[in-house]
Amino acid sequence: MDNIDSSKGLNDFLPIQDWFNEMHAKNTSQKVRAVLKSKGESGISLANNIPYGYKKDENDKTKWIVDETSAKVVKEIYNLFIQGHGTCEIARILKERNIMTPAEYFISIGRKFPTKLQEFKHHWNATTVASILDRQEYIGDTVNFKYTIRSYKDKTKVPIPKEDWQIFKNTHEPIIDEYTWNIAQELRNNRKKPTRSGKKSIFSGLLFCYDCSKKLYFQSPATDLNAKDYYRCSSYKKNISLCTSHWITDEILQSLVLENIQKVVSYMKNFEDLFIREQLAKSTQDELKQISKNKKELEQAKKRIIEIDTLFQHIYEDNISGKLTDERFRNLSFNYDKEQKELKTKIEQLSKKIDNTEKKTTDLTQFISNVKKYTEITELTPEILNELIEKILVHQTEKINGKKVQEIDIYYRGVGIISFPVSLEDMTMVIEKMINKKISA
Repeated sequence: MDNIDSSKGLNDFLPIQDWFNEMHAKNTSQKVRAVLKSKGESGISLANNIPYGYKKDENDKTKWIVDETSAKVVKEIYNLFIQGHGTCEIARILKERNIMTPAEYFISIGRKFPTKLQEFKHHWNATTVASILDRQEYIGDTVNFKYTIRSYKDKTKVPIPKEDWQIFKNTHEPIIDEYTWNIAQELRNNRKKPTRSGKKSIFSGLLFCYDCSKKLYFQSPATDLNAKDYYRCSSYKKNISLCTSHWITDEILQSLVLENIQKVVSYMKNFEDLFIREQLAKSTQDELKQISKNKKELEQAKKRIIEIDTLFQHIYEDNISGKLTDERFRNLSFNYDKEQKELKTKIEQLSKKIDNTEKKTTDLTQFISNVKKYTEITELTPEILNELIEKILVHQTEKINGKKVQEIDIYYRGVGIISFPVSLEDMTMVIEKMINKKISA
């Protein structure tokens, strides 16, 4: 456009023209970044490509709605994962079922997709499955600022630390409920490769050492076929001076856990109301007072932030009018800015505390719903374990009265350890007596 032809010689003003062009490109880039930042901070998704499972709302292009066809596949991927299948295994299952990959599906419905189609049809891979399992958007949240680019000259994507992402809750219809998504994330973080014998543990990601809190590793002897599968503390495996073995066979562990889960299912079936009252009673009066205190502090912090904004405006006007010196203005604005940042951090912490406390009731309802799915459990599966159990702590074996005794602590999701102070038969008798007393009264 500048009519530059190197064969005719270069213009003396060419360096200046180049500099102006460079500044124009840089300035345009800054404006685009500012617009995207404002858009992202308002809660509008910055994703160029809508996640597999969603489509744009025809009436409002900024909104996502569930695409039923692809959403079914997303749900199936999460179900398979919670059932104990790994990402490679899920990819193989989807391929065998002749399910179209996201790229194939998008092209089939006339939607653009950034990657090329693979040579083989329905060729799912573990990376695609893992990316679906990791996307928080599937629980109805908008997640912005996950990536940035180095500069307007270099378009290379650079990941942003997770703590710096901006997450906006419940912005669109979820495909996966948050309870299921959280289970999937825990399994993703604790997933272990199969042993050399090819076996996998159904307790993957659930077993921890009672004393050092480290994971218990699954061991399946590849050479001795008669040897039993077992678990032992990972700290002990690395260095025997760090902890004790906490050795327990897979057979015994399964027996203990199955027995406990069967008790829970029977307990819930016969005494659901009593169970709910016991769980709600765990929120002591002190905890309720603390919740009330946290809510008051939260409101005060929010009011103070608004007050600081007003004060900052006043000192700015006083500085412009000459009533306040520049040095005094700098000191005051620095202090106000520091206080406001501290208040924002405090608000975030208090909000998390309140959410975690109030979440107990939701978790309890979800746990009861999950237990009711199983009328009778005769065998453990990864799906049952992952839905019901949060973690299992294994104690070191001890000798009591000449006998070896080993305890395990089973923490159920949302409710923790469920204790049975008396047998279910005794509990029935107690409740019958209570009912008889009410009738006679």
